[in-house]
Amino acid sequence: MNKKSIDIKKHSFIVNADYNDVLLLAKLIQAEGESEPMIGKVAIGAVIVNRVQNQNFPDTISEVIFEPGQFESVTNNRIFNVENIDEECIISALKALEGEDPTDGSLYFYNMYTATNDWIKSKKVSVAIGKHNFIA
Repeated sequence: MNKKSIDIKKHSFIVNADYNDVLLLAKLIQAEGESEPMIGKVAIGAVIVNRVQNQNFPDTISEVIFEPGQFESVTNNRIFNVENIDEECIISALKALEGEDPTDGSLYFYNMYTATNDWIKSKKVSVAIGKHNFIA
């Protein structure tokens, strides 16, 4: 699936999202979890969607992703270096935007092997998928 073949009119999203939001979410998924299984990629996307739906977070995909200090791949600029978005990441973004959520409503995630933030590691894990822990 290439970027031009994404027809968002064929999808029913649970939050407001346009073509650029789909690509941005797919880039974040790839930057944060490209080595994860498909369910892990959907889970990362679901956290973003859950935040958009939560009153304590910004109201759009881009505002959630670019909220300062929230995502390692934004802080270290990795998201900006994703040029060829993997098809599985695009599909995962679409699934998350359509409401698929293997995290049961989680609002946070972290890589259990690389995270250094004590605050996030002190929170109760709702579900672990691949290398990531998800927190409601």
